Amino acid sequence: MQRFNIYKKSKKFHWCNSLIIFTLILSLYIISLIKQNFFTQEKGLFDEIISKLILGLLIIGIIVKTIGLTKIKALNGEFSGFLEFYEDHIIIDQEKFKIDEIKSIEISNDDYYGKLDRYTSFDSSLSNGVNNQILLRLNSGQGKSFNFEMYNEYDMEKVQEELFLYYSKGKIDFFELTKILKIKSKTEIEEFRNQISLLK
Repeated sequence: MQRFNIYKKSKKFHWCNSLIIFTLILSLYIISLIKQNFFTQEKGLFDEIISKLILGLLIIGIIVKTIGLTKIKALNGEFSGFLEFYEDHIIIDQEKFKIDEIKSIEISNDDYYGKLDRYTSFDSSLSNGVNNQILLRLNSGQGKSFNFEMYNEYDMEKVQEELFLYYSKGKIDFFELTKILKIKSKTEIEEFRNQISLLK
């Protein structure tokens, strides 16, 4: 049985490389502005030191970023319980949701352990795989949202059979299902549509 770790993000404030470096650069820039506006506008040794410090911080940031290309991002939270898929229910952190009580299921599963994140600034570039989410909209009108970890990119294929059943019961939209299973090209989508047309 395939199951996924439930991830709960910490509410505590966490410093990271980018935040530290940008905070220091901003602080130096503000000091420079204060000096120019309230003291002397002439550039001297003080301004040169500030400029060199800012440049030094940027160089440090590039070095840290280069080192971070092979490192996994820090996990600013904890794992608590599991996400498990069954034919007639879903269990999330020991809470059972019967499929008949669910109006719709939405899953975002684009993150996985070790995925390269090109958009990080000075932090580690490899994902910890916890930026995935399942959203259950219940018949009661209540919504339940949880983050979960994926270790491999195509881990959701391991619960494909259960997802097909949810689709057949009208709990997952067709295009939501293709997104979850990473079926992207028009040809693949049409073939997939024909494959599961008998489920409904």
